[in-house]
Amino acid sequence: MKAGVDVASIAAFLTELDRLKLVYRRSYARDLSRRENSAEHSWHLAVAVLTFASEMDLPIDVPHTVAMALAHDVCEIDAGDVSVYDPNYKDKEAAELACVNRIAGFSPSYAQRMRELWLEYEAQETAESRWLRVFDRLMPFMVNIATEGRAWREDGIRKSQVLGVHEFIRSIAPDIHAWVVGEIDLCVRRGWLADA
Repeated sequence: MKAGVDVASIAAFLTELDRLKLVYRRSYARDLSRRENSAEHSWHLAVAVLTFASEMDLPIDVPHTVAMALAHDVCEIDAGDVSVYDPNYKDKEAAELACVNRIAGFSPSYAQRMRELWLEYEAQETAESRWLRVFDRLMPFMVNIATEGRAWREDGIRKSQVLGVHEFIRSIAPDIHAWVVGEIDLCVRRGWLADA
């Protein structure tokens, strides 16, 4: 073990990251008792990476992708969660970058590593970041199905919107995209998603 570790600085960094538990998303927890928080989403996303990578034998660096999954939403500590269906979705980048830069200022070297992982995810230039984006969109989609489209129904989300935000999956994971399209059609038939 490395001597002279600054435990107080590490504790301050980890305590700051704990604030991600206070950021609530549009998605509901499975039992509909409350909304999911961003820390829970990040954990679920990391598990999704491990599961899909194993089942699909993905050509990615799995530990690196899991680390990126755990880092990709730390920006929401200051910026909050913005739904992909929000008209202001594209305006969130400056606030998110400011938060990531602030967190990178903490003294543990891993704080800077989180910033690097976040920037990699945002750039979408690596196989790891592109696959992670697929799963990042897939997890809330699955939660919406499990909760009978409650968040979609509350927000008046339409089939065309859901198809649009998942279209990029077609070129990366055609089988997953085909499953998503089939599930969207089922959701429309069940009345969980507006057919427009």
